[in-house]
Amino acid sequence: MIGSNIWAPYMISALINAFFVQKAYKRESKIARKLGVGMLMNFLMILFYTLNFVVAFPLVQSFGCSISFILMDLMLYFYLEYVIAYLGWESRFPQLIRIVAISYMVVDSVFMLVNPFTGIALSYRGFQIGNGEVLTYDPHPLFYVHMVFNVLLIITTIILLIRKCRETPKAYLNRYYGPIASMFLALVFYTIYLIGIFPSYVDLTPIFYVVVGLALYYYTFNYLRSATLSITRNMIFEHLEDPIILFDYEGLLVDHSVLLESIMPDLAWVNGRLTLDEFVREQQFKGLVGVEYDQEFDWTYTENEKQRIMECHFSCLKDEVGRLIGRLFVFHDVTTHRQTYFELERSMLYDSITGFFNKQSFYTQMPQWDDEEYWPTSLVVCNVDGMRGINEAYGTEYGDGVMKQIARYIRRRAGENSFCAKLDNGDIVVVFERTSDADASEIMDNIRDEVLEFYDRMPVSLEYGIATKDSCETSMDKLLQDARSSMQNKKMLKEKSASSSLVNSLKQTLAESDFQTEEHVERTRRMAARLGREMGLSDAVIGRLELLAALHDIGKVAIPQDIIKKKGKLTPEERTVIEQHTVKGYRIAKSSPELAEIAEGILCHHEKWDGTGYPNGLKGEEIPLIARVIAAVDSHDVMVNDRPYHKGMPEEDAIAELRRCSGTQFDPNVVEVFTRLLEREELPGAGQNKPDHAEEENGFDASGDKLLDEHEMDIQRLLAE
Repeated sequence: MIGSNIWAPYMISALINAFFVQKAYKRESKIARKLGVGMLMNFLMILFYTLNFVVAFPLVQSFGCSISFILMDLMLYFYLEYVIAYLGWESRFPQLIRIVAISYMVVDSVFMLVNPFTGIALSYRGFQIGNGEVLTYDPHPLFYVHMVFNVLLIITTIILLIRKCRETPKAYLNRYYGPIASMFLALVFYTIYLIGIFPSYVDLTPIFYVVVGLALYYYTFNYLRSATLSITRNMIFEHLEDPIILFDYEGLLVDHSVLLESIMPDLAWVNGRLTLDEFVREQQFKGLVGVEYDQEFDWTYTENEKQRIMECHFSCLKDEVGRLIGRLFVFHDVTTHRQTYFELERSMLYDSITGFFNKQSFYTQMPQWDDEEYWPTSLVVCNVDGMRGINEAYGTEYGDGVMKQIARYIRRRAGENSFCAKLDNGDIVVVFERTSDADASEIMDNIRDEVLEFYDRMPVSLEYGIATKDSCETSMDKLLQDARSSMQNKKMLKEKSASSSLVNSLKQTLAESDFQTEEHVERTRRMAARLGREMGLSDAVIGRLELLAALHDIGKVAIPQDIIKKKGKLTPEERTVIEQHTVKGYRIAKSSPELAEIAEGILCHHEKWDGTGYPNGLKGEEIPLIARVIAAVDSHDVMVNDRPYHKGMPEEDAIAELRRCSGTQFDPNVVEVFTRLLEREELPGAGQNKPDHAEEENGFDASGDKLLDEHEMDIQRLLAE
């Protein structure tokens, strides 16, 4: 046996290799098994090559060398298979190369096994070392093929690793640098040995391949464990968009994201110096309650004159026994998220054009106003006249601009505490809490005037209706209905309103069928509204009054014209026919949803307080209030203005006549309020620019008894009783 100073390094390398072979097999993975097989071949290669040093029989020595060459083929092949699996390229690696490599290894094994007897691949010669002899060899052509095959296996392995690097992020390239370097050094060392640059009578490549195996094992299983710490740190602290700062168990800075330095430039970012207390104090985290338990809070800061919102997660890190090992802040920028959420919330709650609440928000809010805490609650519904026409004439963009401008006027006048919402069909609802009908009406009149002044040369105007809740008897749904109805009634009386076509058509037809003029209708409407306000009636009732003033005699369009325009006395039969105009007017109004609210007023406007009127002989408060008001107002207008069949009388006489018929033909309460209003507002200018006609010219006798009897049917010229 040769001295241990020769074979000892080989045995030590073999033992080290054996240790890692069993560690690889314990991992029970495909990659580990392939690496383990390659290292096992390396272990056996060393053992068989060591026979050259421990035995003195040339045949055994030559067999040991031949088998070690066979095992080198297998080792390098399994290292290649390991790298293919390590890269995850099993399906990408050509199967033909595998077949060719295995086929050659079978052939090469045969040549190597017969070589001790034939010397077909290489020839051996003895070399004296110490007290023994080892075999060295001289290669033949077949052995050169064997060496080229080994070199090709190493080069193929290196090429695969280099190609993988081209597909790998920079942070992970070190994972492949180690295997590439070890395989490359194996190639260089093997080439140097084969060429004989450094002559040696013993082959050291088996020992060097142990180093290659260890390098592959480390970079496969241990490198990631250690290198990942650095990679993870870089990814978390440098590449993660969420800034992070970590303090140790004593509250000293351990690490932080560089991004934090730009967000918090006033802090001294020195690891081990900056304390947790300084960090919390400087940033004034209002949502942070102590630093002893996990919590979440929002933190706001200013960047480029814009406010940013950070959602902060604070964690107390503890070990397996519950001891504090550090404290961690993770900041997440939620500015865009909060803005998106806010915009989504706004789209669900608010109208995009006016900025008011939307329909759903209004109906959700409605129940709160049933609480008497908010009474009187005045609900206003307003609408732009002819909005569809504005959009068609000027475009929807202009129409949206009109709505925005009107919304600004409403918000400014109504105040920030008033609830405003945009409903269907362009309706805007405004709710005034603890506000009377009169006060709400004053506010809306100011808004309407501002709109008219702003759009003085454009066909833009605003109409509104008001209903007020001051008791539990009126539901909010009814309040909304009344306010909307009042607004629609007013809009129908406007000549330029899109809603007025029906009313205008009926008024025109009535004018052609009767003696009443447009001026009479307008005077009656205005006076009815004035009287309604004087009586303290709601805006909704006043709206119905104005509409009734214009259309109370609409039933006359269904009366034969020969009766309407007859110049002589009416027969009893003709009088019966003409009295039917209230019933016919009622039917006309009932057939139209727009006029249904005044149908009862049309039917009853010739009923008398004492029950002697028609068509049903109603008495007192059985008669609808709007009918009682219109009866007085219409009679007053007939008395004080010229008609084809009489001249207007002085205001004083008309007032006296109203009082004379109070309690018989008219509601005493209505007459009392009406006459006070007339004396206050009309009497100072009464009689101006009017001729002083004699009573005979007016068509009345000295007592004036005929005046209201004739007017009651609005055919005084035909009732010369």
